[in-house]
Amino acid sequence: MYNILIFAILAGFIIVVGKKLSLYGNAIGDLMGIDKSWIGIVMLAAVTSLPEMVTSISSTLMGNPQMAVSNIFGSNLFNIFVVFIVDIFVLKSTSFSSKVSSENFMAGFWSIILTLIFLLGFSFPTEGIMNISLFSLIILGVYFIAMKSIYLYEHQKNNKFSKKLEEEIDEFHEVEEGDITLVEAKKGFALNAFFVVVLGTGISFVGDRIASTPFFGIELGESFVGLILIALATSLPELTVSIEAIKLKSYDMAAGNLLGSNLFNITIIFITDLFFRDGYIYQSLNGFHKLTAILSMIILLVFMMGVMFKNKKRRYDTYIIGLVYFIGMYILYLKR
Repeated sequence: MYNILIFAILAGFIIVVGKKLSLYGNAIGDLMGIDKSWIGIVMLAAVTSLPEMVTSISSTLMGNPQMAVSNIFGSNLFNIFVVFIVDIFVLKSTSFSSKVSSENFMAGFWSIILTLIFLLGFSFPTEGIMNISLFSLIILGVYFIAMKSIYLYEHQKNNKFSKKLEEEIDEFHEVEEGDITLVEAKKGFALNAFFVVVLGTGISFVGDRIASTPFFGIELGESFVGLILIALATSLPELTVSIEAIKLKSYDMAAGNLLGSNLFNITIIFITDLFFRDGYIYQSLNGFHKLTAILSMIILLVFMMGVMFKNKKRRYDTYIIGLVYFIGMYILYLKR
């Protein structure tokens, strides 16, 4: 129980730090003239995913690649499960998917492509360059292609969506930013990024202790702890930012943050492979991670279908997302 208490305290700090990171990240983009829609889909998503990246790197360096990869796809599962949370506990009388523009499909599409590449790497592990798998290198390359295509799609195909997203991000941050200068924003960003590194390392260490400590005679294991506890803790910034955005009716920014975070999270596989010294990261994984990746695609597809077939009152996609998540967690618990 001592480890659980420390874990909860660290998770609480991650919420605060994650929110501050998004605030300072937005201020930097604003003061440097970086396009706001680019911040919403890419920069804000990457910033709120820093805990996932740091925690996965820490887990890998500690010899727990199972926990590192479970954290990645566990976070992707939880990010879409946020849709269920906000529908049931925040919006209540309407559905989140009915408020989201179909322009967010691009980020969802690329998330599925990257997940498929991971599954190929898992099924056909091959050698690469400098102890990095070929499929990890492909994931990195496709990520940059995805970012470029999202940028071009927003600015050339649908400028109206870009302007709407800019307005939403302005509204989300205008009260908190106040009179922050560029120097203050950079210092604040660097300081909170440092705290993310410290907290992420701490979360990994405590998670490792929890994984090896039986509770009521049951040992949860590295993969399941990474999937549930670590993924939940590192996804708290996305949850916090998304709920705050939804309260301000900035639905597209919330969706962009969740889908963009999923996209960035999969790219962390390349980084974990880079830090993994005992061969290629895929060689250390088992069927647990394959199933987790497949479930992350299924739950994402359900959300995308909900956006495509909008219905303000009948929240079929919401309930299916919740059902897939809970059934998936139970199956993965059995396979841990």
